[in-house]
Amino acid sequence: MKASILALATAVPQFTFTQEEIAEKLAYIFEYNSSKTENLKKLYQNSAIHTRYSILSDFKKDRADWNFWGSDYPKTIPGMSLRNDTYKEEAPKLAYQAAFKALQDWGGDPSRITHVVSVSCTGVLAPGIEFGLIKKLGLNLSVNRLGINFMGCFGAFKGLSVAQSFAKENPEHRILLVCTELCSLHLQHDQSPDTLLSNSLFSDGAAAAVIGANPKNNEKVCWEITRQTSLGLENTHEKMSWEAGDHGFHMKLSHTVPVLLGRCIPSYVSSLLTSEINPAECDWPIHPGGKSIIQAIEKALQLNKTQTLASWDVLSKYGNMSSSTFLFVLDSLRRQSNKKKWAVGIGFGPGLSIEGILLHNPEHL
Repeated sequence: MKASILALATAVPQFTFTQEEIAEKLAYIFEYNSSKTENLKKLYQNSAIHTRYSILSDFKKDRADWNFWGSDYPKTIPGMSLRNDTYKEEAPKLAYQAAFKALQDWGGDPSRITHVVSVSCTGVLAPGIEFGLIKKLGLNLSVNRLGINFMGCFGAFKGLSVAQSFAKENPEHRILLVCTELCSLHLQHDQSPDTLLSNSLFSDGAAAAVIGANPKNNEKVCWEITRQTSLGLENTHEKMSWEAGDHGFHMKLSHTVPVLLGRCIPSYVSSLLTSEINPAECDWPIHPGGKSIIQAIEKALQLNKTQTLASWDVLSKYGNMSSSTFLFVLDSLRRQSNKKKWAVGIGFGPGLSIEGILLHNPEHL
């Protein structure tokens, strides 16, 4: 008995900004001179990101102050309490939008949902997002719920792994997976190169999926989950981390991450794929952690842009939304024509860790 992804949906906040708008606003706020402003604009222009979304309206270039950050930022910096209070208010709303749309895409009776799994790493909330969704979505009070927190960008892979296990327990189980991230709440003010890089990548979004085994006649299979594997890289603990501080969560992201991933990804992929699967004949929905990461994987595995098109599409339109991003990529891929028989999902996160999932396209039975 194999589990399948039976529905997918995404949701973003109402405020959208171009990279140019964000760079101009940050240069103004931090009082950059012309040289530093130009360097910042180049960083944002070269990110391969066009637009990003936020629950905050503060990045509009025609405003002289910030509603959330305050008119004297960065002299006065919002603390963790304000950032988390905003998360507690806004994250459940965005999660509901994605979850509601996923249930619509699934087309089943919400009372048939047996498990709700919530994934997030950008705020702290108890009872968790998964608990609030029960009443809002009209689910049974007896539904099993689980929160997966602080896994970082590969959180969706862990959510899919847990959902797969629940589905295999009982063919009647239907699991609602919801990934919700408000990364923009954790913009940092220090001017180190790694922080500037992180500030240029992350944004807000939520995505949801329904997972189950033995699909009914009224259920459409997006992909069948064939295999999942994980790998923690030795001596990379300091290369990527997500740490709580007095002024929000701090993403530590080394510029060496793409090089490290490029070196080890071929051997990792060989353990994920079976011998009869040719990497050249697969779609590759890679978590778009950044332009250089996608490029490093493409080069190491000799992939072409058509195989990673969904990753580039999501990076351009949304940026990096941490755990929710991979489901955005899958949703983008499923809308493409001429999908291949296999899709190889790859994600990365604190550790440095790699997660992989092998998906079978039922259209190629």
